[in-house]
Amino acid sequence: MKKKIISWSLFILWLFVIFFFSSQNGTSSSNLSNSVLNSFVSVLPVKIDISIFSFSIRKLAHFTEYLILGILTLNLLNLETKLNKKKIMIGILFCIMYACTDEFHQLFVSGRVGSILDILIDSCGSSFGICLYLLWKNKKEKV
Repeated sequence: MKKKIISWSLFILWLFVIFFFSSQNGTSSSNLSNSVLNSFVSVLPVKIDISIFSFSIRKLAHFTEYLILGILTLNLLNLETKLNKKKIMIGILFCIMYACTDEFHQLFVSGRVGSILDILIDSCGSSFGICLYLLWKNKKEKV
């Protein structure tokens, strides 16, 4: 029962985290991305123009937040009964649909736009997270 509560809590919390980041206006979102990038660049031994990496960092953030969502989604689907192809497809479809609604939501946020590219990146991130979960689960079961 405790595992179920923790799994659901993490899943719902992560949905809110994604929603929170998507709710930031364009300026706040850019400032957050640039501060993360500045922190990374500050430890490098060479001087780098952050504008070159800004786009990549933003897209990597999309990939990563949905990678985590993919893992949490499949973990939930694995709670009651063993995973099967149908459950895995449900997990993938849920993550893709959440990415679509996330981008739709951004159409109503000042300075933000909805992007098909971001939906594709989010979908790849969640699919990769699901694959990682399956690999981990298979390795764990073999031990």
